[in-house]
Amino acid sequence: MPKIVDHDEQRRIIAAAAVRWIASHGLETLSQRNVAALSGRSKGNVQHYFPDKASLMFGALKWVSGERAERARALPGDPDADDPFATLSRRLYAVLPTDEKRADEWRVRLSLYVYAHSDGDMQAYLAEHGRELAETGTAQIRACQAKGEVRADLDPALTYQRLSAAVSGIAVAALANGGAIGPAEQEAMLAEVLKSIAA
Repeated sequence: MPKIVDHDEQRRIIAAAAVRWIASHGLETLSQRNVAALSGRSKGNVQHYFPDKASLMFGALKWVSGERAERARALPGDPDADDPFATLSRRLYAVLPTDEKRADEWRVRLSLYVYAHSDGDMQAYLAEHGRELAETGTAQIRACQAKGEVRADLDPALTYQRLSAAVSGIAVAALANGGAIGPAEQEAMLAEVLKSIAA
């Protein structure tokens, strides 16, 4: 009986290996051969799913974006629950690079953002992914306002953009300062931003 191959799982495994490689060695040395060795697959197997370096980078970008979305979904709470502000806060804190895994994801994401500037497919993916995050985040802000937890005078879409930009800024500052801004400091900085929108 022929072996059944889960192609989506194979893509995820290879993309995750590409992420690990980029986090450790940078984009310059990313290759199908290196990712094959890291993932325990043949170069031909990697080429089957990712025929060139550009597709391998795109796969890595989708993987880190998917990890972030999965982490948010796995958190307890619901935007329509009794405390939507706590739900929103937990989801924002979960994105900060407060451990090595999340720091690596941010390093990879930032490297790929620079590359995506010249890749139309990656730009389109990032734009769509950003729209989805903004829609969810805006709905969360509205839920917070309905509960009286966020100031009613704030525009929900702009407020979520501000929060998202704050998280990105904190993450970049933490990574750029070589660990000088640790987890506690990152969380304190985000807490101040959240305090500024609280009702």
